[in-house]
Amino acid sequence: MVGDLVIGEKGAFSDCAQESFTLSQQPRIITDFVPTLQLFLEEEFIGDALFDALANFHEGRARQAFQLMAEIERGVIATMGPAIARHGLKLADPEGLREDGRREAEAMRDMSWSDFLSHVDEDYPAFVDELEQLFRLAPKADKADIQLFLDHEVALIDFAAAEQNGDPKSVDILTAFLQRVT
Repeated sequence: MVGDLVIGEKGAFSDCAQESFTLSQQPRIITDFVPTLQLFLEEEFIGDALFDALANFHEGRARQAFQLMAEIERGVIATMGPAIARHGLKLADPEGLREDGRREAEAMRDMSWSDFLSHVDEDYPAFVDELEQLFRLAPKADKADIQLFLDHEVALIDFAAAEQNGDPKSVDILTAFLQRVT
């Protein structure tokens, strides 16, 4: 069993299993708002590049969906500008973060579209849990931003479920959320 990954004071990560950090399917325990916000924003840069690169490995509907997902990640980053300034966040180099995303995409290169949708269905609820924790810690001035952050993960999960169920309009879920952040 993997130990809990705790995000606490000064952005320190305490991983009881001493594993390297990757996006995980088990929710991390959130104990401090600002460093967690910074981490989650940095993960959006990783997600942007991940989805952008995955689009290049697929065709048709999957490519379209991955492109929309990348646009959503970029939109979320852009809408969080005021929160970044409000908290004086010094984000890691975006290009280095994007390189991490491209490496992650390369590792997923051979994953089928169906397997990717299952991955979202299985793993992304952990991100929702983490964002709900962050929302509870958020100062009033940040509640709307964190709700948007949370809503974008829900949109990805809802899209994956609709796509797995054969809904021909599943992409509309992504498009509708993208309109909120562009």
